[in-house]
Amino acid sequence: MRLGHYRVLLDCGLAVSDVKDIDPAAGAVDFVLCSHAHSAHGRGLWAFHQRFPKVPIYASEATAKLFPLNWLNEPEAQSVSFCQGLPWRSPIPLAENLTAELWPAGHLPGATCFVLSYAAPERTYRVVYTGDFFLSNARLVDGLPLNDLRGLHPD
Repeated sequence: MRLGHYRVLLDCGLAVSDVKDIDPAAGAVDFVLCSHAHSAHGRGLWAFHQRFPKVPIYASEATAKLFPLNWLNEPEAQSVSFCQGLPWRSPIPLAENLTAELWPAGHLPGATCFVLSYAAPERTYRVVYTGDFFLSNARLVDGLPLNDLRGLHPD
């Protein structure tokens, strides 16, 4: 996704072979935001990090701790912390004029709904993204607090 002049990869369920096809010289991605630790959303993150070690990868704190379960046969992936865990419900500056706020999405522990805000000269643009969510409470997690997100008016 392009937001202002930033390029944001939302989730990375790519296969390793797909990640290897990305040209590093193209500067394809400024940030990666991963919604949760299921392999369909984060399987390619370890390969992505190996190919693009300087690109920041963000997720919730719980998701960052769960990611290594996707690469149990990769000892280095178990020992390296390549994903920065962000706190809930607090706007975090990712770059100039770009913030991310994480909201629990339900679904599983750490699953995130990202609210991205980009302050352009003419106005602020807002994007809401989640990979998967549950509105109702489940055994391990509360549902997405939809009432708290009402009134955001995303673009």
